Amino acid sequence: MTKDSLILASICMTSTEDRERNIEEALHWVAHAAARGADWVLLPEVFAYHGSYDRIHEMGEVEGGTLGTRLAAAARQHKICLFAGSFGEQAAQGELSEADVKGRLGHRRVFNTCFVFDRQGQRVAKYRKTHLFNLYSAKGEALYCESDGFMAGDEPMTFDLEGFRVGLGICYDLRFPGYFERMAKDQALDIIVLPSAFTLHTGMDHWELLLRARAVEQQAYMFASNQTGDHGRGRSSYGHSMIVDPWGYVLANTGAVPGVAIAEAQKARIQAVRDRLPALRNRRPELYE
Repeated sequence: MTKDSLILASICMTSTEDRERNIEEALHWVAHAAARGADWVLLPEVFAYHGSYDRIHEMGEVEGGTLGTRLAAAARQHKICLFAGSFGEQAAQGELSEADVKGRLGHRRVFNTCFVFDRQGQRVAKYRKTHLFNLYSAKGEALYCESDGFMAGDEPMTFDLEGFRVGLGICYDLRFPGYFERMAKDQALDIIVLPSAFTLHTGMDHWELLLRARAVEQQAYMFASNQTGDHGRGRSSYGHSMIVDPWGYVLANTGAVPGVAIAEAQKARIQAVRDRLPALRNRRPELYE
């Protein structure tokens, strides 16, 4: 199916350690977005479990597990393309050694993975978060390390869906413009999809700024979801799931509360921006590499 325009719906929610409650809430918002006419629906990062790393492996599952099956069924039921935020994906049997799976603190780790399901419930893409947020003090003490709970992927993901060129990122990836340049190296991106759990304090200063910057740089829609509110254990997220157009205009924003941001993405708008300002054609990559 090729479309000239799409209704995008970006979900904002507050996930905690209660996995089943999180999943039920996510499915509620997916149904709500579909009822409002959404074609593509995006959940936030770690929507199924936002809790301590000592339980993160047991809260995850291998590809094709129960959660993936439920998400595929939701996409099929509502006849939408579902970008399933991200959740913990256990390494497949034999994929990694036990030493690789265990982190610095001894916890068994998972990949932070986004699965994409089409309107028939078929998986059409899978992306494992590549940039992990590790924060150290000036003395080298670990203050917060995503790598204690997650393993990093190493494959960018771009694909075509319903006539649009899509690039996938997750949260911290947003801070690395070179990553998006790499994804767009062979073919310009039309829509960049970014599920997140962007923190409250950094989000206030950087979230919208970075989303708009990436949209302007790539002359593409930014389709970004975020967690919001208090997750427990001293963690809180900024919210403001957004859809930004290729000129950097914010088309929809949930604000700091749970909900759905809805806006239309148009091929004609993408082309109009690129015709008005031919920055993609004016690039000189031989100077940048």
